[in-house]
Amino acid sequence: MPDGHEPLTELHRLQGGVLPPALCEAIRLLESDKFERLTEADIHAVANYRAIELEDEFFFERAFTPGKEAAASLGFARLFGRDRVLDDLRRLRAALGCSCHREAATEV
Repeated sequence: MPDGHEPLTELHRLQGGVLPPALCEAIRLLESDKFERLTEADIHAVANYRAIELEDEFFFERAFTPGKEAAASLGFARLFGRDRVLDDLRRLRAALGCSCHREAATEV
């Protein structure tokens, strides 16, 4: 990582493959205080399309097709910091024009 740009380019490439439901679930986890308890085993489980449980709360309960991309985003969040990746995912969500089901429910 000589200048730090190569990993970010890879992060952005992977995030582009995350469809809205997985994107929303990754954002939900990153916004949660439970992110601090995320382990490599949890990331591996998400990559293999399995739900994870952190302090009695389930994440990625549905089998998301882009699980590997979502898991990569979580791994990058552990590497670069949650805020940096969360900001990127929020920008991607806005660019896609999608809103998470949780946000839609609170706006009513």
